[in-house]
Amino acid sequence: MRVSRYFISTLREAPADAEIVSHQLMLRAGLIRRLAGGIYTWMPLGLRSVRKVEAIVREEMNRAGAIELSMPLVQPAELWRESGRWEKYGPELLRFQDRHQRDFLIQPTSEEVITDLARNELRSYRQLPVHFYQIQTKFRDERRPRFGIMRGREFTMKDGYSFHADYADLQREYRNMYDTYTRIFTRLGLKFRAVAADTGSIGGTGSDEFHVLADSGEDAIAYCPESDYAANVELAEALAPAVARPAAAASMHKVPTPGMTRCEDVAVLLGAPLAQTVKAIAAVHADKFVLLLLRGDHSLNEIKTQKLPGMDPFRFATDAEVERHLGCKPGYIGPVG
Repeated sequence: MRVSRYFISTLREAPADAEIVSHQLMLRAGLIRRLAGGIYTWMPLGLRSVRKVEAIVREEMNRAGAIELSMPLVQPAELWRESGRWEKYGPELLRFQDRHQRDFLIQPTSEEVITDLARNELRSYRQLPVHFYQIQTKFRDERRPRFGIMRGREFTMKDGYSFHADYADLQREYRNMYDTYTRIFTRLGLKFRAVAADTGSIGGTGSDEFHVLADSGEDAIAYCPESDYAANVELAEALAPAVARPAAAASMHKVPTPGMTRCEDVAVLLGAPLAQTVKAIAAVHADKFVLLLLRGDHSLNEIKTQKLPGMDPFRFATDAEVERHLGCKPGYIGPVG
C-alpha cells in the first residue's frame, strides 16, 4: 500500500506522563495510543511490528514441536477455585459475574483451562509428551501500570503448557524451550540474559526469565559479565557487609523532625549517612499488623517479603490503620532501642 493511502499519526512531543524513552518514542512514532491506565490501542504501524514479532515466535515454537491453539479470554471461576488460585491470586485477577450471578474472570494466564482440557482429551500416556501454546490477550489489574506497554494491564502473551509421563521428559522439554527462547531473542537482535527467577503465583520448583538488557526498564537483575551467573532480584542473595558495627556515638535523645516523612530528609537534618537511618514500613497479613524495618538506603522487595514466615500474602497498611494501631501518621514511625 502507498504511504499516501496509509494511516500514520505521529506526535511532535511525547505526553508528559511518558516516563521512559521507549514509551515516548512509541507514542511519537504513532505505534500506540493510550486508552486508559495500562491499556493501549495498537496503531497500524505498531500492529505491523507486533505481527512480525509474533511470526518469529510462532515459527520457533512450531520448530520446537509445540502445537498452537487458542483458549478463551473469559474463564469460569470453578477451575480457579479447584486450583486454589481464585483466593490466592489477589487483586490482579479481574473478576466479574454474568447475568446469572456466576463468577468468571479475565485470563491473566491459562494453567487451569489447559489442565482441564488435557484431563478430558488426553486418553493415554502414548499421547505424551505434548506441548500446547497460544498467543493470546491477557489482563492483569496491575497496581501500578507504567512505562507504556512494558507494564500494561492488557497485553499479548505467548504462553506454553506441556504434559509429560515422567520428570526426566519434562526436563528435556524445559531445555528445549530454553533453547527456543534463546533463538527467538537472538533472531530479534536483542542483547539479553536468562536469569533464575521466582515462580510467583504459578508455583513450581524452578524458573528462568529472559531479560533484555537496557538502561530503562521495569525490572532489575543481578548478573556477572564474566560468568554465566544471573538472577532476578527476587532470588539474588545479598550478603551482609563483613564490617564491624560501630558503637553508638551518643546517648539516645529526641529530635523534632516536623514535616519530614522520608529517611533522606531526616539524614540531612541529623548530618548522618542515609545508611545509618531505619525505614519503617507498615503492612498487614490477614488480621495481623506488621512493621517491616529496612536500612534507610534500601528498598523493600515485595517478592522476598512474601516468602517470610507468616507474610504470604501481605498488603501495605492504610493511613487509617497506621493511626489506629500506632497513634501517629505514616512517616513518623520507627523502632526504639
